[in-house]
Amino acid sequence: MSWNLTRKTAALAASYLIILGVLAIDLIFTVIEIQNVADDLNQAIIDDVQTVADFNLSLQQFLTESQSYVQTGAREEYDEGAELLERLEGLAATLRHGEDLYHNFQHATEQQHALIAQEANALLSAAQRLHDRLPTNLDALTDMQREAIYEEVETLEEQREAFSRRASAHLAGIRAIAQQHIAHDVTLTFIGIALALTAMVALTAGALWLIERRIARPLRHIASAADLLAEGRLDGELPVTSSDEIGALQQTFNRMAATIRKQTSNLEAHYQEMKQARDALEAAHQQTLEQLEIIQRQQEAIRELSVPVLPVSRDTLVMPLVGALDSARLIQVREQALERLAATRARRLLLDITGVPMVDSHVAQGLIRVVQAARLLGAEVTLIGIRPEVAQSIVGLGINLSDIRTSSDLQSALAQKGGRL
Repeated sequence: MSWNLTRKTAALAASYLIILGVLAIDLIFTVIEIQNVADDLNQAIIDDVQTVADFNLSLQQFLTESQSYVQTGAREEYDEGAELLERLEGLAATLRHGEDLYHNFQHATEQQHALIAQEANALLSAAQRLHDRLPTNLDALTDMQREAIYEEVETLEEQREAFSRRASAHLAGIRAIAQQHIAHDVTLTFIGIALALTAMVALTAGALWLIERRIARPLRHIASAADLLAEGRLDGELPVTSSDEIGALQQTFNRMAATIRKQTSNLEAHYQEMKQARDALEAAHQQTLEQLEIIQRQQEAIRELSVPVLPVSRDTLVMPLVGALDSARLIQVREQALERLAATRARRLLLDITGVPMVDSHVAQGLIRVVQAARLLGAEVTLIGIRPEVAQSIVGLGINLSDIRTSSDLQSALAQKGGRL
């Protein structure tokens, strides 16, 4: 049984689909594997960086509290040091448990992480020994013993700084190993793609030869006839050369030519109608764009009014905040405050949160960022209107506002430096 064009085309398409399917499956699995490895390693590295940073900060705070305790003898500083030791133990345990994340990747990354965990445990042990040496009664402590404790604190500080540098180097080594592994997987993927493409090129060359002999040549005759038809110079019919799909196409072309001659006269009228409809659509589209631009300008004006910055004196600005503060409004508050401080060269910003119904940790951190950014511009920020329930919420969340100036109302804030309404 001879093969017609449909069967030949189906066989060619099946070959292409098989090659493309194999290529796609290989590519999908490789990409998924690379993505999973990259995601796991990135998250592990991010967690390690955060844990190391928290460990360094907690250790530094412990050393500060220990040295302050030796100097002042305040019992709360000794207790704070004990709490920081517990936090250091938890962070060191987190580093130890983090080795499981690298176990299934490469032995080199597991070794790098183990070095970080070992150094953290060594620092933790040294901190525990220091805390055990601190007496509860500082009156019995001699000057020589006091000096020895100071030297031990200084030594621990140097070890902490060295640990921070080495931990950064270890994490950089882990990142480099991960990049090499991913690059190797990508190279293998490209090799597989290249082999599949080579097979497709060979298959395409054979298909092109068949298409030229069986399909392209008859189609060129049809195309020539179509050109003559387009010029209105085809009076006769196209000869039918075969009984397969090409022959059927030639017969269909002859019927189409007769239909085209009949319908050509109607095309111009339809074209004019479509042109008019298109012009109307473009006009409506332009009107819509203008309305959207007006709406956008109105929205920008509303956003500016939602966080006003009001000058109350030559060097003092007031920013009253009303309503809930989400992430977008906090960003807008910071931008408006910095822009007005830079434009007016004011040295005081009074941030009135009387109208803010709730202050959670996210809102408090956003306000702290406003204060810090304003200080970089040389301005002092006073937080006004912390209501009792908001104050209880801030205390309950453990948010530290000790380095931020506060005031009960606007008049009191202005009176702090002699300001007047």
